[in-house]
Amino acid sequence: MSAHFDIEKENARFLLIFRRVMMMFAILIGFSLVISTYTILKSNPDYLHDWRGIVCIFLATVVFLLYAIPIMMSLKLIWPVPLPISMSIWGGMYCVVLLLSLINSGFLWDFYLVFSVGISLFVGWRSALTVSIVAFTLFAFQGLLIWPPSGDALLSIISQALLLFSTTGFLMLFQRLMGERFERNRLVEQLAQRNNELEEAHRQLAQSVVREQELAVLRERTRLAREMHDTIGHALVLISVKLEAAQRLRERDPDRCHRELESTKQITRETMTALRASIADLRSPALEQEMISQALSHSMRELAQRTGLHVTHTFQADIDLLPEAVKEVLWKVHQEAFANIEKHAQASHVQMRISQQNEKLLMYIHDDGIGLPPALCQPQEDGSLNGHYGLRGMLERVEAIGGRLTLHSGEEQGTTIEVELPLAHNEPLESELP
Repeated sequence: MSAHFDIEKENARFLLIFRRVMMMFAILIGFSLVISTYTILKSNPDYLHDWRGIVCIFLATVVFLLYAIPIMMSLKLIWPVPLPISMSIWGGMYCVVLLLSLINSGFLWDFYLVFSVGISLFVGWRSALTVSIVAFTLFAFQGLLIWPPSGDALLSIISQALLLFSTTGFLMLFQRLMGERFERNRLVEQLAQRNNELEEAHRQLAQSVVREQELAVLRERTRLAREMHDTIGHALVLISVKLEAAQRLRERDPDRCHRELESTKQITRETMTALRASIADLRSPALEQEMISQALSHSMRELAQRTGLHVTHTFQADIDLLPEAVKEVLWKVHQEAFANIEKHAQASHVQMRISQQNEKLLMYIHDDGIGLPPALCQPQEDGSLNGHYGLRGMLERVEAIGGRLTLHSGEEQGTTIEVELPLAHNEPLESELP
């Protein structure tokens, strides 16, 4: 950062000196043009009485303005000057000085201004070409281009050519140094711009990290809410059903009442274990203890025993080889569906089927109950299911692994849940067991 500051400070000091020198050149050139024009007009008073005086003053002013354009462009750090602009400036200045020289040969030395503009606007062979044109024009006006050349003419040509081309070489070296300086200034400006862009990108990245952290917190809250609903919510429904059954059986069948209470205590303990697992973001306790095929079969037998429902199921033997995330979704969706059936459906028959179609795993759960209100079956704009946290949780779980959930329900048709999960990286499922 300190080195960058030193470079900027050095560039600022150089540019200040450069601008002062160029302004001094402009003032000197303007002053010399005024003096030369005044001298010529004073030596030729008849010019003031015809068109030549006005034309000389006008053309001398044009020469100064054309000379000032490269100076102004260099002060604005426009370097090198674009070729069409430089050609127009030099060509215009050459023609104007040529006209002045045709009016009066005293303006011939203004070709040195054309010479200086040429070597300042052009580089390489273009600069050498403009110098050669100026030299040829000077020699022609001075009457040196004669054949055979005299000794004095040849000596004058050689001396002026040495002056012009040696000056050209020196100014080309200066021009190269100036070009390197301008290039260095451009690189410094680009570096400063890149640093600003990098700082802006760093600021945006920091903001993105903060937003990502906030989203992570929201996702974690949603996960905990869903896990607590799927574990504690289902367990409380089951505990409530069992306690009501135990209350009814207390006087009529004390032994069965005692068994229901013991079962309720077991469910309570399992719920506490499930709650700890949910908070720790672990698998469902049932899947920790046994294979998913066994866990699903056990859950369906319990539902049948507890409610008297006729429960049937069909699924492939190798669902135990599915990825953990897929097995977790199957378990949670079945758990939510069975809890809703037990609590709301008033059904007599429940059917669950798991099958494979190409590279997709299909889960089908159907009951013949009273169905759901139509509003609950229609997805909202955000894709969630209207007003039912358990259904919304099922949808979120399925979509989290790239699946799709469809819900169908009617008053005389019961409720059907269809889940489609991707199996792109799994082996084909083999056989069906009743």
